[in-house]
Amino acid sequence: MDINEILQKKLDSRISAIKAADIRSEQLRREIPAVAEIDTSLRAVSLKIMDAAINGKEELIEKIISVKNENDNLLLKRASVLEQNGYSADYDSPKFSCKLCSDSGYIELNFCECVKKSFNTDQYTGSGLGKALYNKDFNNFSLKYYNSKNNSEFTARENMTMIFNDCKRYSQRFSPSSDNILMIGGTGLGKTHLSAAIAKEVLSKGYLVIYDSAQSIFDGYEAVRFGKDNRENIKKYESCSLLIIDDLGAECMTQYTVAVFSSLLNWRIVNSKPTIISTNFTPQQIKKSYGDRIYSRLLGEFKIMRFSGEDIRLIKISETKPE
Repeated sequence: MDINEILQKKLDSRISAIKAADIRSEQLRREIPAVAEIDTSLRAVSLKIMDAAINGKEELIEKIISVKNENDNLLLKRASVLEQNGYSADYDSPKFSCKLCSDSGYIELNFCECVKKSFNTDQYTGSGLGKALYNKDFNNFSLKYYNSKNNSEFTARENMTMIFNDCKRYSQRFSPSSDNILMIGGTGLGKTHLSAAIAKEVLSKGYLVIYDSAQSIFDGYEAVRFGKDNRENIKKYESCSLLIIDDLGAECMTQYTVAVFSSLLNWRIVNSKPTIISTNFTPQQIKKSYGDRIYSRLLGEFKIMRFSGEDIRLIKISETKPE
């Protein structure tokens, strides 16, 4: 969905809210004669304001103030009548989904934040991976499965508690100058869940987040290379506020994919664009597969989070097996 489609959707929502409010107003005028009388008076006041603006001279300001006071008094009386009859004062006011722009999509000449958030969320869920992970957040991440001992002074649960808190703080304090993160650890340890939770929180702040697998990203560049796709469709990986690359090392690795990864990584680092990468590889495997330059970039420019514990997916499967 592009910006124009989002704006049209907002306009449709605005028209629908206004129509629904008009129906409620008609209902009130039928049920409560006093409301009908007040609404007639309000329309007359509106005509007085127009007349004062057209025909007024030196007393224009005084006339407008007087008419405005009359209008305000009628609105107060109307609210009182509604409440006496069991309705809220704003019962027949339009119920817009965005109170900032009243579903117009604009604040003065600029896009409202609701439009930006809709666009960013659509971009995120546009990939199969983003859509599949959208329900993962910090509230449904459980630390109860991390019970095994770690190869240090920390247990797996203590280590993962620190990582969980670091990820939550990162998402809450995210800015265009935030750190890069490299999540390292075996399968089923929560790397995907926590990176998705970060993505959802950062999206809610109005930033553009792209979450995709390493394979999908490199396939995109490959398609452009052979003229099967437009370069505009891969620019999102370079320009987004936060890029999350999932499962690095699981892709079909070639000299070209390594070159693409190196170029993308370098571009985002030089332009201070935060990136989060998750991988099952150890640092030694990263060095062997991608070479010294990428290895140096990742360990020098990224905050390392080492995930530990047992494969949570296998633990959950064992819990569901009948005894």
